[in-house]
Amino acid sequence: MYIETKVTVEDILYEDEEIQILKTSAGAQKALIYLSITPRARVADEVIVNSTSTKLNLGTGGIDIVTSIIGANPKEETLSNGHIMKARYLPNQLSVNAVEAQESGYHHLFNQPFTLQGKKVLIGELHSMIPICFWGMDYLKKGGKMVVIISDEASIPLSFSRHVRALKKDERFVTITIGQAFGGTYEAVNLPTALQFATDVLKGDIIFVTLGPGVVGTGTIHGFSGIEQANWANIIGSLGGIPVWVPRLSEKDKRKRHLGISHHTITPLTKFTYVNSILPLPVIEGVIKEKIMKQVEAIGQRHEVLWVPMERLDGLINHCINSSPLPIKTMGRDYRDDPIFFRGVAAALQSVITESHQ
Repeated sequence: MYIETKVTVEDILYEDEEIQILKTSAGAQKALIYLSITPRARVADEVIVNSTSTKLNLGTGGIDIVTSIIGANPKEETLSNGHIMKARYLPNQLSVNAVEAQESGYHHLFNQPFTLQGKKVLIGELHSMIPICFWGMDYLKKGGKMVVIISDEASIPLSFSRHVRALKKDERFVTITIGQAFGGTYEAVNLPTALQFATDVLKGDIIFVTLGPGVVGTGTIHGFSGIEQANWANIIGSLGGIPVWVPRLSEKDKRKRHLGISHHTITPLTKFTYVNSILPLPVIEGVIKEKIMKQVEAIGQRHEVLWVPMERLDGLINHCINSSPLPIKTMGRDYRDDPIFFRGVAAALQSVITESHQ
């Protein structure tokens, strides 16, 4: 299914160098423009929007996507001198200068051997983990640098993320988009080269591989975006690194498969991950403890479960909540609604940062 709707721009709600958010006359009455693809709109312009997801009332809905502006001049900006195409063979395909491409100043580096030399690399499924990790780093290692590698199993344009748009104003936060994802501080073709760039060039203290907003789930055993975490872990391990899984935890999710340790963590970790991995967990209390301890029995047969005391997490989480310029929520829930999710992310971050907060 593909649905387009013609609407009129009534107001510009937000704009920067990457996106515009418009108030529109019909459809979702709110629309997003990616300025790397589409010309900038003005009030009273007629525009065509892709309204498929909003018509279907999907989680990826809530806002239409502008595909064209009626009567606008063709977009002729040269954004880069790169030849690597992203969103390939779609009408809005665009070229980027990938760090490993022949025209890149970094090209020669990728003909050199590379190993992670035992470095711990975070992997996790949900985009909402990003601000917790960054502000947690700000608490534990204020002068550190965090490199987030975004793959393409969820949102392809990274600029859709409000949190990323806010965090990129801080020079300690750097992004690399890989695969078909685009819009990062740097572009790369795949995960091995992104890891090499993040380690050897950017000197990331924290490297976190994850997805943009809009992960997909189907309620089946293997049909979800986060299954890709296993491939990331296998690549990290093959390059001499240690995969550290950011657990997806919940006490309040109405779906049983996500209670305790989500099956989106357990399934890829136990069924498809062939390298030794670490799963940090906060010390569990309360009614969910029995369920999680049973889940840990199966995980611990193949991977290391690292328990992190709660007293090492409270100050970190409070700092995250108070420092983030945007509210941090996961699946619509904040810390008060589902604290165990935040504690799980904090435990993973704590386990890869050895320098304690002073």
